[in-house]
Amino acid sequence: MHDVGAEADFEVGQPTRVEIEGRGFVVVNSGSEFYAARDVCAHQGARLSAGRCKGNVHAETVGGHVEYQTGERTLLQCPWHGWIFDMATGRALADPERARVRVYPVQVADGRVLLDLA
Repeated sequence: MHDVGAEADFEVGQPTRVEIEGRGFVVVNSGSEFYAARDVCAHQGARLSAGRCKGNVHAETVGGHVEYQTGERTLLQCPWHGWIFDMATGRALADPERARVRVYPVQVADGRVLLDLA
């Protein structure tokens, strides 16, 4: 297990890049769960951490605080060509049988986010 930071360091719905032993990973806090994957798009190698989480947003007023809300799945969209990956499985929505990114188990313990690379 690798400690990648405090739980509070990961904004809900904001992909965050972390590095472990020289390798890049993207961590996503969905608000109820944490997900992690290699920070490389399966399509053409873009950093997924520069992408956007897809889901629902909610705001009480125009210009007010925006709250990110996930639906049934936490999805991450690549910044280059818009490929969308399911963070639970790593599978691309466009071609789930062939295109995927490697995902890793994440745990939160004592307020710390732990990434399992085993």
